[in-house]
Order: sequence, then structure tokens, then C-alpha cells
Amino acid sequence: MAPAAEKGQPPPAPAIKQENPATKTPARRNIGGPGDYGLREKLMKRLTGEPALSKAGWRLVLVNGGAMFSGTVPTWSLKRRALVMAGTVRGIINVTDQMQVPRGNVTDEQILTAITQQLKDLKEAFGIGTLEVEVHDGVVTLLGSVKDFATRVRVEEVAGSVGGVTQIVNRMRPANAPSGEGDAALRSAVASYLRNPREFPFHGEVEVKVKDATAVLTGRLPYFLARQQAGTMTALVGGVEAIENRITVDPSVIIQAITVRELP
Repeated sequence: MAPAAEKGQPPPAPAIKQENPATKTPARRNIGGPGDYGLREKLMKRLTGEPALSKAGWRLVLVNGGAMFSGTVPTWSLKRRALVMAGTVRGIINVTDQMQVPRGNVTDEQILTAITQQLKDLKEAFGIGTLEVEVHDGVVTLLGSVKDFATRVRVEEVAGSVGGVTQIVNRMRPANAPSGEGDAALRSAVASYLRNPREFPFHGEVEVKVKDATAVLTGRLPYFLARQQAGTMTALVGGVEAIENRITVDPSVIIQAITVRELP
């Protein structure tokens, strides 16, 4: 393992039990286009509209509203960009990643040096508090604190742009992420976090239940990315030990606000 950069000791991330929304039968999933063909054409237009992505070696199959990527792409950040694009197409209910990023001849030490230098230059702009970077066989683990969720994503993208990085494990915690003690306090903390439009900019309906520090999310959201972000943000709430993400991706949701209910 390559040596660590600046030290930070955030708590371990809680386990997230993600149910596969593709196993459900959502209503009116094809709002994004007339069937899978229309959805695929819509997504392909987005992907090929960006020069860097259009030249990458990904392949796309769309079946029953589920987008599956395969092939080889040059950087982890480009892979993430493709997945995010798919996750924000209305009508796509699940995104599967089978893409590979080449390891190349870049050493772990070289990766560590490059990431550390780039993030050092951006430390003030990103509001990075503590930072620890670990690299093992091309897999990068980020630990520490940043100012908010959006900055956490940006740090991840910067690290993933370095050649030789095959995977990012992001354990950085936003400084504004709430915390709680006891199920009632945790439920309120999760709900307030998801109600914040600056942190969670999606519309839909979410229900939050917490029992024995395990958060259970249900409800309906229009995009796959929204479902995934709701689970990730819940995992960042201090005191949450495990998560069951049961939110359904429903393209028919046209609510122009986010409604988060706390369930007993």
C-alpha cells in the first residue's frame, strides 16, 4: 500500500443494502421515449455529445429500462460521467456498471503523488479539512472531510481523473452532514438532510424509518441517480449504522418539490 497523505480519521461507512429496482415492475417507465429504443437513442445522444465520452470505449445495452455499460474507458472519471448521465435520463430505472479502467504501468506511489498534489492545490476552494489518501493496486480510498456533498463529489472526480486509478472508495464526510443519537433523532437528521435542496436537488417522495440505527428508505423518485444519492447521503448521517434503500425509481413522478416523511 502506498503511504498516506494528510491524516484524517472519519468513522467507517455504514453498510448499505441496495435493492435492485430493475427487479420491480414500475408503472409508466417509458416516459423518456417509446420503449427501450427511444431511451437508448436519448442516452446515446447525450453520451456522444461530449467529445471525451464519445471517443471512450464504452458499450451500452438497454433492456427493460435498465442501462448496462461494458467495455474499457481511459479514466475512472469518464466512467463515472457515463453512469451519471444514464442515471439522470427519465425512464431509465437501473444502471449497471461493467466497464473497466486500464491499470497501465502507473505505480501506486505515482497515483498518490498526483492526487495529493491536485487536491492540495484545491484544498481551500473545496473546503477540504482533513484528508487521507490511500492507494492499493490502483484502488484509491479517500478519507477526511469536505464542506458539503457537492464538494465530496468534486474531490472524487479529481482523484478519478488520474491515470491508473481503477476505482474510487469515497469515505469523505461533508462537514454539514447531520448526526443523531437514538432512532428518533437519526430519523429527523436523515429527513432534514434530504429536505435540503442545496444538498438533494431532486423532486419526489421519500419516507424515512429508523430502527436500531438502521435507516430504511422508501418512496418514489424519478431518476436512478436520485435514488442512489439518497442512499449515499443517508449513509453520511452520523450515527446511522446500516441502510436499506427501498426507494422505487418511477419516471412518472412529476412532483415539483421533495416531500420527506418520517415514519414511526
